[in-house]
Amino acid sequence: MNKLSKQTKNIEVVAYDSHWPKLFEIEAAIIKKALGNNCIAVHHIGSTSVPGLAAKPKLDIITVVNDPIAAMAALEKNGFQYRGE
Repeated sequence: MNKLSKQTKNIEVVAYDSHWPKLFEIEAAIIKKALGNNCIAVHHIGSTSVPGLAAKPKLDIITVVNDPIAAMAALEKNGFQYRGE
């Protein structure tokens, strides 16, 4: 096995799933509840947000908040993981 193959990761891309928008709505509701008045908006971004587009089967979500530090703590407390901007 060469050095390059040790570093290669398999990336799964699947056909568009019509359930992704509903899954986002469910997650967005949980996020909005966790953030409370700190939440300005929650957006579904990335390839799963584009109808008909094949994608990695992971929802990308971005929030707009008044206080980012408080938001990260509230989201982590509710099982979410901050991945950066």
